[in-house]
Amino acid sequence: MPARFSTWQRNFLIALLGALCFTALAAENPAENPYDKFRNRSYSNRGYLSEEDEARLGAEVHEQLRKQQRFVADTALNSYIDNLGQRLASRSARPNIRYHFFVIDDKSINAFATLGGYVYIHTGLLAATQSEAQLASVLGHEISHIAARHGLENVKRAQKYSLIAGLIGVAAGAAGRTAGNIGELAGGLIAGGALMKHSRDAEREADYLGLYDLQRVGYNTGGMVEMFEILNRVGGSNPDLLGPILRSHPPASERAVNTRNEIAGYLPGSDRGGNNNSQEFQRIKARVGDLPSARRRPGLRP
Repeated sequence: MPARFSTWQRNFLIALLGALCFTALAAENPAENPYDKFRNRSYSNRGYLSEEDEARLGAEVHEQLRKQQRFVADTALNSYIDNLGQRLASRSARPNIRYHFFVIDDKSINAFATLGGYVYIHTGLLAATQSEAQLASVLGHEISHIAARHGLENVKRAQKYSLIAGLIGVAAGAAGRTAGNIGELAGGLIAGGALMKHSRDAEREADYLGLYDLQRVGYNTGGMVEMFEILNRVGGSNPDLLGPILRSHPPASERAVNTRNEIAGYLPGSDRGGNNNSQEFQRIKARVGDLPSARRRPGLRP
């Protein structure tokens, strides 16, 4: 090997080393926008339960939740959440199923979706929101879990998919013992936490889809960033208020950055216009404050 290199050899080596360093850095630092992988995805029930069976299992999960949770019976509050949720669902990536929205009387800051269009929000989260756009961003996120079939993926991952499909595919006339078995399976999915515990990438996908639902319905997309900032503050000052589902999500600070970047790159200006609040939201906030559980709820910093 020669002791000296010609100019072109030296330049070639420098370029080669630079390319190797760039490749190594790229491997350590994945694409800056984690939403890129979701842009061209299409969604269906192929490989999962049929939509009919998904809806049936979702209804059974709901019945199990009714036995375990304290549902709010306030007609005005439920009607408001349902109307807001239906508007977002109609512009979502899965608008053609029937959605159901419910409020659970619980001081923890939490919301979740199960199967077949069932979405739940805690009164603690309603109390934490400061605008309708923030609340809409939460509902859009949960609707997007259903649109992206994350609950169905969790059922499949729990290795119960084939058993459930066989049970709930039986004709309705053959109910009896079969219906009881479905209830047991639904209860097991809830008790084990398998149904609502999504991967961090699934949470990012629901953020991505939910952001566009927010924009299509005409809300200020900055409401989603603000919601993540609220979660970040609460997580720092009173983490016990965050439900166990939220504690398994990506850090709220990361989610805020992801959302800001997506708005700047693909929805510029959408965080400076659109609907942000409403008089109805303020009335509903007051109703939440009048619920019995609200009197036991510790104060939340704005």
